[in-house]
Amino acid sequence: MKENNVEIKVNESLSVEEVAAVYKETAFDKPLEDKNRLQEMINHTPLVFSAWRNGILLGFARCLTDFEYFCYLSDILILPAYQKQGIGKILVDEMKQYLGSKTTISLRADEKALGFYKQLDFQPTDKMYRIHREG
Repeated sequence: MKENNVEIKVNESLSVEEVAAVYKETAFDKPLEDKNRLQEMINHTPLVFSAWRNGILLGFARCLTDFEYFCYLSDILILPAYQKQGIGKILVDEMKQYLGSKTTISLRADEKALGFYKQLDFQPTDKMYRIHREG
């Protein structure tokens, strides 16, 4: 799909270097030193939507899903130079269309992104729990 001169690709092969560069530029809280671990993360992510312009990766949405009942939007990252241009919305819209109306989409939002998710019809919930592990 191409919108706003941005091409959205589904499950396009992404290199460790491309993924690490986006995490680093967005200052996302993910350990980047262990390239093998990043590669395993990429290998085991069943659904990725990536945004491209002129062959440049602008950002991506990484989803863990069973494709029927549930999808966890693990990461959505847009390079700082391309933020506030509607690219995140395009990625989420494409994800919603791809998964269809039967699949519930959940996420854990950073405080700074709450307004963004509310604009996209995400509803807050207080029923999410986690076990935090080192590394």
